[in-house]
Amino acid sequence: MKRQSTVTPTDNMAWAEAALRDCEETLRAKAETALSEGRYDDAVHLASFARAVNETATRAENVRLSKASAGHQALSSAQPEDGRPTGHMARSGGPACYTRDRDVLVKTATSKKSGSLYTVRASRQQVEAIIGYLAANGGPDDPIPTRQIFTALSVDGSTPPAYQGHVVLGWLKQIGVIVKRRGDSGYVVPEAGLLDEQFEDLWRSLPPHLTG
Repeated sequence: MKRQSTVTPTDNMAWAEAALRDCEETLRAKAETALSEGRYDDAVHLASFARAVNETATRAENVRLSKASAGHQALSSAQPEDGRPTGHMARSGGPACYTRDRDVLVKTATSKKSGSLYTVRASRQQVEAIIGYLAANGGPDDPIPTRQIFTALSVDGSTPPAYQGHVVLGWLKQIGVIVKRRGDSGYVVPEAGLLDEQFEDLWRSLPPHLTG
């Protein structure tokens, strides 16, 4: 007698998400290699492909979480000890995870020193200011120094801590909006002219920040 499959729609979404994340990591590794070899055009295209895969993986994650919620599955089985769902946190030793808590960008990462999770935040206003600066001053050929980008953080005349700028740049780099040049030469922006009109879509693509 043929045994009935126990694969659920949520399992399928988890598999799709994992496959997409693996593809994204491969593309980003190829982009880093191209960048280190001076093949900047290839690096820009590969980073753009990685961003598209990231957006698709995020949609798969949202579908998975929606199906799990609709099916009344116990989220506690997918929670670590601190109670935060694993779908919205950095894997141990893996890349940082970026989520959205209302009008705040949240970075969740694992401390290399202690191994514990930590979060840092930047406001939507700061994200929008940096994206606006990159849209006005960026391009695929001329890198912008990090310190120069951070001048956009002072949206109210204050001097915010630099880590907030790094939160924004880390997210933009992860989704392929910007590409880091070697050393301290800064970032290039492959599609600077489109950034302003892409902002709302980029912001909405962030998964919600969930806590236990």
